[in-house]
Amino acid sequence: MKSPKYLGSVNDMKTREKRAFDTQAMWHDQLSDVYEYFLPQRNLFETENTGQKKMDRIFDSTSLTSIQQAASKLQENIAPIQARWAAFQPSNEVLELLKTGEFGVTEEQIRENLDKQGEIVFDYINRSNFGTQFYEAALDLLIGTATLRIDETDDEMNPIVFHCIPQKGIAFEEGPFGNIETHWRRFNVKARLLERMWRGIEISQTIRSLIDNSPDSDVSVSEGVVFEPKAKKYYGCLWVNNEDRFSWIEDFGETSPWVTGRYTKVAGEVRGRGPAMQCLPDVRSLNKAKEFVLQKAAIDLAGMYTATDDGVTNPYNLTIAPGVVIPVGSNNTSNPSIMRLDTGTSLGLAQFEITELQNSIKLALFNDLRDPAGPVRTATEIAIESRELAKRIGSAFGRLQTEVLIPILKRVVAILTRRGLIMPIQLDGRDVDVKFPSPLARAQDGEDLLSLQQAIQFVANNAGPELIATSFKIEDFGSYVARKTGMASELVRSNAEKQQAIQAGAEASAAQQQMSQQPPNLQAVE
Repeated sequence: MKSPKYLGSVNDMKTREKRAFDTQAMWHDQLSDVYEYFLPQRNLFETENTGQKKMDRIFDSTSLTSIQQAASKLQENIAPIQARWAAFQPSNEVLELLKTGEFGVTEEQIRENLDKQGEIVFDYINRSNFGTQFYEAALDLLIGTATLRIDETDDEMNPIVFHCIPQKGIAFEEGPFGNIETHWRRFNVKARLLERMWRGIEISQTIRSLIDNSPDSDVSVSEGVVFEPKAKKYYGCLWVNNEDRFSWIEDFGETSPWVTGRYTKVAGEVRGRGPAMQCLPDVRSLNKAKEFVLQKAAIDLAGMYTATDDGVTNPYNLTIAPGVVIPVGSNNTSNPSIMRLDTGTSLGLAQFEITELQNSIKLALFNDLRDPAGPVRTATEIAIESRELAKRIGSAFGRLQTEVLIPILKRVVAILTRRGLIMPIQLDGRDVDVKFPSPLARAQDGEDLLSLQQAIQFVANNAGPELIATSFKIEDFGSYVARKTGMASELVRSNAEKQQAIQAGAEASAAQQQMSQQPPNLQAVE
């Protein structure tokens, strides 16, 4: 298969892939540890055997339940299930150009059209498996790095499918500005599935023989989606069983099917670091402390005993376990044949330390904000929790918007546009801006509204209420509040309607004033 002009040869791609996976290998031990304690069911760094026990070394479930609740909370506040968590709006540049009147359309018409296109986009997103896959991505994200794959299907009703890809077997390359541009993946595939998974794949004679004679055999696959800046496109490429040829190449255009987000990022590192990774020392300590407490409790219940023995006791053969009998030369002066051994103090201090460690883990994963088993929350309580969460992950939220939410929308829009389901939309910030009216974004907008309220109150208290109208654009307050609260565009007056309402109010006020100034009709009174 001939490669495109800017893609490079298969040897070039193999060199880049190897370099990326060499960097990935440096994270193996750390990722294995953090996944073992937080997400053992997704820990593929040690083994990939199906049905293997994953929790043999877990003695406390605080980390497991905390990260699950944190992922649910993250999804609820960033991309709620079956909700429209983003809105399309004309950019400031477009709004300035509309003021010239040379385009023949109004701002209200553009906003209405973008609102309709947004409804279609989220209708298809909510039809897909986005909700379940984003939750799994949120779990990975709390550890540090999450990767989603967005593919196009042949289904007319559900043309989009999402896959949360486990971090084992994935490597990345950054662009010049720290964004992830290129994805590499190594994995095994059943030979019979190759032609179904990659459209237009060219099978070599060796692989064809394998498909015909042993279709369930595993073949190793290396897949890459590479961004080429000269072409400004993403190219997919693939080779099978380390063959010196491309088996598949695809032009993805300006959007990549891969989306990778990082919770926070350290300079010089490609992968991200999340709150789970940061509190890993506490989790290790808690797990070990809980293990010792359980052992101590078992010993206290079953006891340990000493028994007299005429022989010489070998200390290296002693077993410390509940119910064990340790042979000794003599128990005490009365020398009973068997005696219970004193096993030490109570567990009060250890339990105190365990509680402190559990609270520390819950705090790191936002589980201190509310009790999941508590009563149903009011709207005010939900708003307060969202504002508190916004304060804690405000910086991470900006990164998630840039690295996860906007690339997802761009990819979905590209697929729907190619299928002719929506009009072309340029989500580049120059034509169309993306607004995120999610609970977490609204919490941040609530802070803006609070600042506005404080500014107005300050002017009124110190300069007089009459100065408010001269200092601020009172006529634009309603539109500003509507945008910040996520109000539907059809409920907001257009500029023309706003002027008509202002004029009608002025005329009504003038008529009322004129009537009040007229002398009373004495004849009518009589």
